[in-house]
Amino acid sequence: MTTDAFITIDRGKCRKDGLCVRICPKVFTQGEAGGVPEVSRPEFCNDCGHCLLICPSGAITHWRLGEIALHEVRKDLLPSFEQVEEMIRTRRSIRNFLDKPVERELIEKVIDCARFAPSAKNTQSTEYIVIDNRDRLRRIAAMTAKWLGDSARRLKNPIIRRIFLMRGMTTKEEFSRWIGQFELTAENMQKGIDTILYNAPVLVLFHAGKRIRFAEANANLALQNATFAACALGLGSFYAGYVVSACTHDSAIPRLLHLPQGHRIYAGLTLGHTKIGFSRWIDRNPAKTRWNENG
Repeated sequence: MTTDAFITIDRGKCRKDGLCVRICPKVFTQGEAGGVPEVSRPEFCNDCGHCLLICPSGAITHWRLGEIALHEVRKDLLPSFEQVEEMIRTRRSIRNFLDKPVERELIEKVIDCARFAPSAKNTQSTEYIVIDNRDRLRRIAAMTAKWLGDSARRLKNPIIRRIFLMRGMTTKEEFSRWIGQFELTAENMQKGIDTILYNAPVLVLFHAGKRIRFAEANANLALQNATFAACALGLGSFYAGYVVSACTHDSAIPRLLHLPQGHRIYAGLTLGHTKIGFSRWIDRNPAKTRWNENG
């Protein structure tokens, strides 16, 4: 056997086809004269399992992955490009929900699809908090509204306004819109009108350790997976951006939810059975694309 720490290559089984080298040249190198590949740099392994998936003879054992199951691709279930394209075009942010709970089985299916999203260095860093208690959801919406109202008052400070504009973080018009939208959302909540969670029966918050590189990107990739899973299950969803912002700048909601120490909420998604859906889709602006060709 050729072995190095946690990766083992069975010489008797190896076909010497070099597929593992081609799929992961960071870790594997081809043996002399087309012989059995060598595990040359195991410290660069991300535990993604690609070497296990690509080896036709099952000659590779990855001890850090243990007895992880490998599954054959069900090609008969793979959608066509046209089907994927239609889902992408027709998926909408839904803010009208039926007054009924979402079955836990459906929520678990959404999260199961979310966990298969790509992540930097295969850290799989995203964790999930599911809130489906109506009282707690109302409290989160109210706390977010309070933060928005407080933020609107702070943004009216001439010094803060000048800092935002000097740093090019926004325009005068957009800055004024922020204040107006924050104030309106806070006022609506005082009137019993929820324009934060829109009375969604479920909120899923995506969180991870603050020190994990690209944790925010990982979480939002997971959320994008979740939106399409929800759409396929007939559930409506929308990105709970105000809640995420409130959690980023104020510790009240993370404390309420007992967020693990050192973690941050990076994304949020509502879920619910759709009350008002769409049977048409609207076009978007053309993609701004520049082909960087030679010359």
